Amino acid sequence: MGFVLVFDGIIGYGVWRTFDAKNRYLPTQGVVTSSAVESSSSSDGTTYTAKVEYEFVVGDTTHTGDRHSFFTFGTSSHEHAHDIVKRYPVGREITVYYDPGDVSENVLEVDTRSFPAIVILFLTPFHCIGIGMLWGGVAQVLQQRGSTDDRVIALHRVKQTDERVVLQDSHWRGWVVFFMTLGITSFVMVFVVAFAMGMGTSRQTVLWIWAGCLLAAMTLPTLLRVRRAAKHNTIEIDWMHTRFTRKPDSVNVDIGDIKTIRLTSHNTNTKVNDRPWLRHEIEGIEADGVAHLLLVAKGYSDRGRDLRDWFAQRFEAAAEETDDKESGEESPSMPVVSEVEINRTNS
Repeated sequence: MGFVLVFDGIIGYGVWRTFDAKNRYLPTQGVVTSSAVESSSSSDGTTYTAKVEYEFVVGDTTHTGDRHSFFTFGTSSHEHAHDIVKRYPVGREITVYYDPGDVSENVLEVDTRSFPAIVILFLTPFHCIGIGMLWGGVAQVLQQRGSTDDRVIALHRVKQTDERVVLQDSHWRGWVVFFMTLGITSFVMVFVVAFAMGMGTSRQTVLWIWAGCLLAAMTLPTLLRVRRAAKHNTIEIDWMHTRFTRKPDSVNVDIGDIKTIRLTSHNTNTKVNDRPWLRHEIEGIEADGVAHLLLVAKGYSDRGRDLRDWFAQRFEAAAEETDDKESGEESPSMPVVSEVEINRTNS
């Protein structure tokens, strides 16, 4: 993230200086005295920079300069540097823009034509990673501010009131899919543009390609949302009437019929921070053994246990409240969380 911010700062500074020069600098005539492509090699490869030198006169004094643009930096593309050199051959008469307060500050271009547009694609994946990490961190902090019950179901909650709660199975969050898709497509297109079109690809072409990446990033989360909606992967719990519905299999089931909450955890062969990342299935079991899938979650082992205990405590409290209303007497505790199955086989 620090690398991206530094590069953003360099680009932002160049943009600011360009517009400042356009508004304040004065024009005068000059001539190109030297124009060549310079190369520099290191263990990371070879970079090429366009070196343009020129002379210009202000008053009766001749001055020299070597800045064709405020976006002068080396790239791995010889073609990009060569195009700049072709634009300023030796002997060509040019317009030089200089700072009236300091003639040594001068430049040939007061626009962004020399800015390699492919940098937009190159930086996008890094921005996606940085923004995604920041967004995820903020979301985590906001989740931790709620009560313990709220934190347990925060990642699954769709709607919640005092009378009703709607929970959704674990899935890729829309903003995660958006940033992943934008980052991956931009990363791939960097190589497509570099090898198929060259580093000197026009800004308009790069922006159209970037817009295509953005469209793909916006479309994929929408398609996934439609697919999830078709699968009915949500459970609606009505606390007032002590019933729950998870379509299509469990419709309007009485919470009081649930005698056991069962947790089954499947190994996904994935580790996060060197800890197994599991797929948890929380089920409600009736006295006759009929099982109702309540929720599917992903996370560490303690995530599954927390969700199991949340359902157990809330279902027990809801059933007891209903029994009290019907009999006027205190009912015995339900035998919840009496069955916990941990299946380490591959899902």
